Amino acid sequence: MKIHNQISRPAMMYLALLLVLISQTACTDDFIGKITRNAKVETLVPAFQANDGLSVDRFGTVYASSFSNFAGTEVLKVNPKTGVIGVAVDSLVAPTGNVVDKAGNIYVVNNIRRLSADSNQTKADVLKFATDGTRTVLATLPGFPSGIAIDPEGNLFVANYSLPVVHKIGFDGIATVFVQDPKLAGGVGITFDKRNNLFVGNFISGDILKISPSSTVELLATIPTRTENVVIGYITYFAGSIFATAIGENAIYRVSMDGEATLFAGNGIQATVDGSLDEASFNVPNGITADPFRKVLYVTEGGTEGALRVIRFR
Repeated sequence: MKIHNQISRPAMMYLALLLVLISQTACTDDFIGKITRNAKVETLVPAFQANDGLSVDRFGTVYASSFSNFAGTEVLKVNPKTGVIGVAVDSLVAPTGNVVDKAGNIYVVNNIRRLSADSNQTKADVLKFATDGTRTVLATLPGFPSGIAIDPEGNLFVANYSLPVVHKIGFDGIATVFVQDPKLAGGVGITFDKRNNLFVGNFISGDILKISPSSTVELLATIPTRTENVVIGYITYFAGSIFATAIGENAIYRVSMDGEATLFAGNGIQATVDGSLDEASFNVPNGITADPFRKVLYVTEGGTEGALRVIRFR
């Protein structure tokens, strides 16, 4: 009997794909290791008045929502090179998440908290502020909409703190329920990875949920906490991982794509102190966003004075 010591074409293709995936994982881990080696936590703006959702536009300008326990009225913008603060959007009511599209239009969740006409349930607006100054109510959503993310096609996805849903708002302004799952109630932070998977961080449970493009929901990881019902503020995707603000821990956690949650930055002391990742302190970290082009993370704090922090990877 003659034995052929050959690998079939399908097997060769599978092996090649496996090697690529292993190589990509190794590169990502190596990159994380390299960029965190000399990373520093710095205070970009002390006594910062915006303590909620964050986003960055293509020019590197930082946008921060001022929720301020339902008392905030603005989205502030910050020049990261100079620290100069301006007002990007005003006349709001307790804004939470915000995001900027490629054209520079700003989207923000405006929690007016008015009651629906046909029920006792509250609802809020998702507003669009065009570059020409036009202000539009893009959609009105039930419950307590919170974080907001945008996909490459320009569709918006909104987490909801009080309802177990994620809403999708098309560029035409039509709002639909993208996914519904009991684990989504308490959702605030929301972000996409490079493969168009959507992730939602649960403020109450500490769960980070992965939602596939086909709307399948699975648990990726759970952030540990010393406090109940106040676990994750916001989340962001950067360098192949999810980064989450752990409010009760006064720290930042990194979650790998295989679900491993590790302490990334912060010594657990509630304070605004700069330094290396393990020496620095955070004062109730809440908002977080990544600028992948400039290799930085930004964090808002909800402590007494508040601050806009930056984690620089050198």
